[in-house]
Amino acid sequence: MRIRLICLFAATALLALGAETAISQETPVRTVAATEDSTVSQTLRLLTETTHHPYLKWPDYPHYQDEMEGLYEPGGYGLLWFEGGRPTPQARSAVDALLGADMHALNPEDYDAARLGELLASIADGMEVDGSELALVDAAISVAFLRFLSDLHVGRVNPENLSFGFNVEDRKLDLATVVQAAIQHDQILETVARVEPKFPQYDRMQEVLAEYRELATRELPRPPDGATVHPGDEYTAAGDLRTLLIALGDLAADAPPTGAAYEGELVRAVERFQARHGLGTDGVIGKATFAELNTPITDRVHQIELGLERLRWLPDVVDEPLAVVNVPAFELWVLDPTHPDDRIALNMRVVVGKAVSKQTPAFRGDIRYVEMSPYWNVPYSIAVNELLPALKKDPAYLESHSMEIVRDFSWEATPLPATPDNVAAIRAGRLNIRQRPGGRNSLGPAKFIFPNAEAIYFHGTPATQLFARTRRDFSHGCIRLQDPQAMAEWVLRDQPEWTSERIGNAMNSDRPTRVNLTLPLPVIIFYTTVLVDEAQPRFYDDIYGHDRALEAALQMGYPYPQ
Repeated sequence: MRIRLICLFAATALLALGAETAISQETPVRTVAATEDSTVSQTLRLLTETTHHPYLKWPDYPHYQDEMEGLYEPGGYGLLWFEGGRPTPQARSAVDALLGADMHALNPEDYDAARLGELLASIADGMEVDGSELALVDAAISVAFLRFLSDLHVGRVNPENLSFGFNVEDRKLDLATVVQAAIQHDQILETVARVEPKFPQYDRMQEVLAEYRELATRELPRPPDGATVHPGDEYTAAGDLRTLLIALGDLAADAPPTGAAYEGELVRAVERFQARHGLGTDGVIGKATFAELNTPITDRVHQIELGLERLRWLPDVVDEPLAVVNVPAFELWVLDPTHPDDRIALNMRVVVGKAVSKQTPAFRGDIRYVEMSPYWNVPYSIAVNELLPALKKDPAYLESHSMEIVRDFSWEATPLPATPDNVAAIRAGRLNIRQRPGGRNSLGPAKFIFPNAEAIYFHGTPATQLFARTRRDFSHGCIRLQDPQAMAEWVLRDQPEWTSERIGNAMNSDRPTRVNLTLPLPVIIFYTTVLVDEAQPRFYDDIYGHDRALEAALQMGYPYPQ
């Protein structure tokens, strides 16, 4: 059936591209096969050379020029997604994938999914278009699908531009080859599944995203923020609290009602809710708990979306043991694909860098050795800005804190007296301060070294009382472990000579002991304000403001900061 052409994109697009004949909204035009119309190759070449497509929401694609050349040049700049003037099944599958981008926390509008879907449907139903118009639509599908696959695999924003030390360049796909193979073998949707991140956390996060989007459509009650509610109190909003906690999964739907009394299972449900939101689990509904209870579900959806974006930055290390620290959670997990307890071989609390001045960076490293009963080699900035002022007030400060002045940080370095000349040499950077092994040592009984430009490592601490706190950003950037002996036993598990007893003795010595790992242990220092644990999401405060920075970058649109 002949129908009038309805241009679903900008009416002036062809003129902008220098096309010889504009497509009229009033006059139907002849359908032409790609091989019969030289304007197809001319239009596709021009689109590839200019990296600009006026039909698209985000018209510029300079970062995909090589991919477009790789797609079209081998076929002499012929159509990829149409045959005989009609869309191929692969074209429909590709647009279906774009329409489903939101399930991956990507925006279908960024890929012009709805407009491409409408246009393909119209062409399939008999809308007559000429070769240049088919070329424009063909290129639009290619650009959109290239963007989608790249975004799904490594994210939209280059993490290095947000001070995240993950190199996604090495993980980028040969997109032209991938798309060509997907078209040739009619495996568009299978290709989409293959390029998704392979972290188990990613699949769980997608499931929770769908659940929370459904929750966001409901009219859920919000307990009014008022006076602190303690277990056993009468609470007039107990019914609303019960309804909300059932919806969030913290309270079983068949839990017995408590009327206006805040007690029993309702208290335990609040404790579960508190645990999932990084709060103290005392069951008391105070200001912080009320704030979390009244956070809009739409905000949680957005947190999950940002979390999925960050997971796409991570390197592929799912088939080997891995240590992961999530900074906002103040927790470390050692993951082992062979471990029966849902891959979690070890879990402990950590202390991370101060939010205001000493933020712990996000990056990937490899633990290569453990040093037990270590010296603490004091960084120059700490020595000058913190220790020298203390020494000026108290000449015995260094000795009372098991510290000494040395020429270098070798274990054999001879301690020097705290004379005025030596103090001046510290300030000038010619001498150093270190802390001797022992119970007062700031690194505790061990440090775990994964060489990196930021000089960040894991270590113990004598200030173990900090692990009882809910918020634990107190360090100068390094990461303090709650249980360094458990960590040492795990990383040395394949060296049977290092028994628990021997490790304990080495950690309580007055001399350092270094043990190299047989195989390096990959480490990821990460930052996300949402994770999924046992199918339940856990939400954390954006202590460093990284969510705000990522949101600002995403709002810029294509081309995202590269």
